[in-house]
This record gives sequence, structure tokens and C-alpha cells, in this order.
Amino acid sequence: MAEDYKPGQLPYPEENERKQFFKYHYKGVLIVLLPILFAPILLGPQVLAYRMLYIGIVTYLYYIFNVMSQGAIAFLFIVFVPICGISASRIICVSYYSDLMFATMGSIFMGIMMDVSKLSERLGMLVIGYVGSNLRILQIFLMIMTAFTSFFVSSTFVSAFWMKIAQAVILEYTTAGLLVADTEEETYERQAKPYPSDPAIGIYLTVAYAATLGAMISPFQDPNGEIYAILTPFMTVNPAGFLLLYIVPLIFGLIVIALWINMIFLGLFWGPTKDLVREAGQSKDAMQQTIANKKDTMGPWTIHTMLTLLLIIITAILLFTRQPLLWMGWHDIIPRADCGCSVAIVIMAIFFFGVPANYIFCRYYCCRKPDKEMTAPALVGWKIVNTNTPWAHLFMMGAGRGFMTGYNDSKLMDLVNQTIARQGYRSSTCAVLASLMGTLLTSIAPATHVAHTVLGSLVTSGVGMGVGRGGLAVPFAASLHNQFLLPVSTTSNTIISGWGNIRPFQFLLGGIGPALAMLIFLSVFSAIFGGSAFKT
Repeated sequence: MAEDYKPGQLPYPEENERKQFFKYHYKGVLIVLLPILFAPILLGPQVLAYRMLYIGIVTYLYYIFNVMSQGAIAFLFIVFVPICGISASRIICVSYYSDLMFATMGSIFMGIMMDVSKLSERLGMLVIGYVGSNLRILQIFLMIMTAFTSFFVSSTFVSAFWMKIAQAVILEYTTAGLLVADTEEETYERQAKPYPSDPAIGIYLTVAYAATLGAMISPFQDPNGEIYAILTPFMTVNPAGFLLLYIVPLIFGLIVIALWINMIFLGLFWGPTKDLVREAGQSKDAMQQTIANKKDTMGPWTIHTMLTLLLIIITAILLFTRQPLLWMGWHDIIPRADCGCSVAIVIMAIFFFGVPANYIFCRYYCCRKPDKEMTAPALVGWKIVNTNTPWAHLFMMGAGRGFMTGYNDSKLMDLVNQTIARQGYRSSTCAVLASLMGTLLTSIAPATHVAHTVLGSLVTSGVGMGVGRGGLAVPFAASLHNQFLLPVSTTSNTIISGWGNIRPFQFLLGGIGPALAMLIFLSVFSAIFGGSAFKT
């Protein structure tokens, strides 16, 4: 009898049952089958546009079905977009490295520093002190706190901060025996991180989606900053109308996300997870004992932890005061320079690697002998950063901007806009159609990049269709906040997916309900209140 085969096992055991072929080799089959299945797209009349459409469909299906390493999938655009004559290699390579990419890197470095200094564990203990062992209360707490802080500070930075706290809380629950954080499912790549369990996925996705929703009504955060910059030459932004346009979808979105994640991942109505969550909520004594033991082990706050928290607070202040729009920020003072979020985050990340972790600086100036006579390590080192940074997810996010570059250079964007314009739709239909298009594009690339590439062209298309400057642009801009379907939709999704090892199809499962609900709400509200938010 042949032994059971595990992915990565060499040599392959003999197997006589042909029906087992697809079970073990379906990913290899899809690698070959998907390009063949969609090959007729290449027969389209606009050659470059249809080539880009073909490359995009195949690449993102590879991504969703996880048929190969995500890092390899991320570089398909660098290879095939120049080969197909769509964009030059230099242009497509540069497009991968945007301000958003480096802001995400800096936020990831901050999160790793939280782990190294044990700050995430200490803050996790504080959170457990409030929520106890109840996963549903934990979800609500993280949702409210993440959404609230995302209003003031970059959602990229905030999602990294709260994700590390969420991971610390889940780790303590696992230590107390309340749940199992990881599944026993065999990973596709050998020695890869284990896949998270459903309760862990539910908590992590809550952080990702709450960060997106919190930034929805904020004038400080992208993509709103990009939307303002593009639409201001054509329209006047009314703050009261803008708030009215988003406040109800925001509240509705938080409710939908809480219910949907509870149903799918936390067993609200059915499944074995329901019993697990209920039993965890009833294990207060075990959780209290775990907290007491943890506090005794950790002892008082160290200087390393305090310095880490101090630098995080300084970074948050720099991000908040960069370009608040309501008053002049330090970005507006610097002449002839565009200082994105990456400037504040990266400059502080340099301090993460440069500030000593063992003692306070004033001891040098007071001529005091340090507590430990040794070379002082930094708050975080590059080796541990390199090991714990989800590089493949970062490059996949960069591939999103690479796709948008090809979308523009191949004239596929013009083809889509012209196709819509020829139909002569009414205003209500345009609102639904633009919302659909915005939701689709922001599912495959960060919303900031989508707005930068597409939004301006829709103003002209709306005028040509007779529905006004905002007929297509306003509902499209609103739908850019519908960032729930894939890890590449926004930077917060990328960070949570990388650290939590959440696969794209799990994001689809967790985001399909909120995405559809928000699509309806955003299209309806943009049709009703869009004119008051953006006056032409």
C-alpha cells in the first residue's frame, strides 16, 4: 500500500490510482490550463489593450488560486509587459517602487520592532485585561480602536500597530488553551509558516477592514488625499456633503463586517468554531491565571520597550501633521517638494535601527556608568527584520501599480472608458457602473494608484456622456474605499495577509459579503449625495 504523499516530499511515492492526479497536481495543471483557456482574448482588435487584459487575468488568477510562489507571480508583469510591447522595462520596474511601497515597509519595520521590544506583548496584556477571553468582544474592541485611530493616522501604520497587538492576544489565548492559532494543513511551500485557524483569520481581517473604513471619512488619509488633488481642479469639495456621503456607509460597513466575519470565521450560527468561541468566552479563570503568570515573567517595563513606544508616538504625530488639509502641515512648509507618508515613516525607521536599546541617552551626558557594560544593540536589527518582512506580499502590492501602468500605457483604460461612453447610460446607471469598475480595479491594485491613474479620465468621460463631471468620477471615487476583496487592494490588507499568512481566497471569502453590501450602499449614496459632496 502506497504511503500518503505530502507536498514537497521527495522522492514521490508510487501511486496506482489515477484519480489522485488532480488532488496532488492541480496547481501544475492550472499553470498550463489558465493561459490556454483565456488565449482567445489575444484575438481582440486593439492588440496592446487585449494583451494587457490577458496578462492581467492570468496573473491574478494565478494569485487567487495560489498556483506558485507569490513572489514569482509578482514579477510576471516585469517580464511580460515589456515583451508584449506595452511598456518599457525601465518604466514598469520603477512603477513597483512607489511612495506607498516604502510607507508599507516602514510600517512593517515598526511592527517587528514592537515584537522585538516586547511592546506588542505588553499592550496585548492590556487589551486582554479589557476584553477577557471573549473573541467577539475582542473583535469589536479591535474594530473600534483601529477605525478610530485610522481617521487620524495613516491606515498603513495603524494596521501594522494593531495587527501586532492582535497577534500577541491570539498567542496568549493559544498559550492558555482557549484556541488553536494555527491549523495542521500542509503548507504548499516546505518550511513555510503554518496557516492560521478560522478564529485567528477573523480577528486579523477585522483589523484590516476596520483600518480601511476608518480612513474612509478622513481628510488626512489616502486615497482621499489623491481624490482631492485630482478632483479639486474640476469641482469644489464640500466638507459637510463629503461627510454625509461616507458617514452612513462607514457605520453600515462596520456592522456588516462584524456580522459577516462572525458568521464565516467565528461560528456565529453554525460549525465547530461556534462551540470553541463559546467555551473560550467562559474560560475567564484560565485567562486571568495566564495574564498573572505573564506579568510576573515580563516584569516592569524596560527602557527598550519605552523607547519603542516613544518612537511610535513620534511617528504618529509626524503622520498626523504632515498634510492635514484643514490647516498647514509641515509638508506644506517645505518648498517645491512632495513629502508623502513614506518620508515620515522611513525617517523614523532609520531611528529604529540607530537608537540603542539598553539604556537612556542622558546617562552618557551625566557621566553615569551604563547598566550593562557591552555594545548596545539597536531597537531592532536588520537580520530579524529581513526574516519577518513579507517581501512576496510587498512585491505583489507593487505589481498592482505595475498593472495600472500597463492599464494606461496599453490604452486599455481608454478602451474601457470609450466603451462606457458609447452606451449613453443615465446618471443612475453610471453610478452603479462606475462603482463596479472602481471596486474591480481596487481589488487588484491599491486604491491610491487606481485614483491616480483612472479618476481624472472619468471626469472627461462623464462630460462626454452628458452626465456631468461627477457623473462617473464621484461614484468611482466613492467605490475606491471598497477595499475588501484581495490582499493587494490596500496596504493594510497587504500587511495583515503577510504577517497572518492569509491566502487570497480567504480574503475573498472574508470580503465578498462586505464588498457587495458596500458596493450597493456606495453607489446609492454617491448617486444621491455625490452632487452635494463635489459641486461642479
